[in-house]
Amino acid sequence: MVAELRKLSTEEVLQILRDTAVKAFVKADLRNADLRGMSLAYANLARALLGKADLTGADLEGADLAGAKLVGAVLVEARLIGANLAMANLEEADLTMADLTAANLRGASLTEAILEGANLSATDLVCADLMRANLVGADLSGADLLGANMKDADLEGADLKGANLEEVNLEGANLRGAAMPDGFEHPDYNKGGGCATAA
Repeated sequence: MVAELRKLSTEEVLQILRDTAVKAFVKADLRNADLRGMSLAYANLARALLGKADLTGADLEGADLAGAKLVGAVLVEARLIGANLAMANLEEADLTMADLTAANLRGASLTEAILEGANLSATDLVCADLMRANLVGADLSGADLLGANMKDADLEGADLKGANLEEVNLEGANLRGAAMPDGFEHPDYNKGGGCATAA
């Protein structure tokens, strides 16, 4: 079934999704697709091509997006609770006010992504690349950021209480007004480099 879906047009795939309970779209090509408000909870979208897709307000709770390409995708107010985005490419994606509670973003690329006001509490961001990401007012409480690259990220007003910032690269990051974990000392975290992917 998956091989057949890959041969269909974006419109045909969306029609199937609307009309049936089919939720396996491994490697599906949905670039530039209009998926606003769509329910894709627990869908298998591993390695799917979703570049510049509009997923505004979409429900992706528990979805498998491991290795998916979401470059420039719009996920404003999307629901990604517990979603698997390990090794996904979310460069320049707009995740403003998205709910990523307890999501797996291990090794994901979020370079220049917009995560303003996003909920990333208890999220796995181990070795994630958040260079130049906009995290203004984001909730990162309890997140695991071990070895993450946050060079030049904007964390103004972000909540990092209880977050693991071990080996995080915060060089040039804006931490104005951010709520930091107990015992946090900025100079100790500027070197980072715990992950091979961190720049």
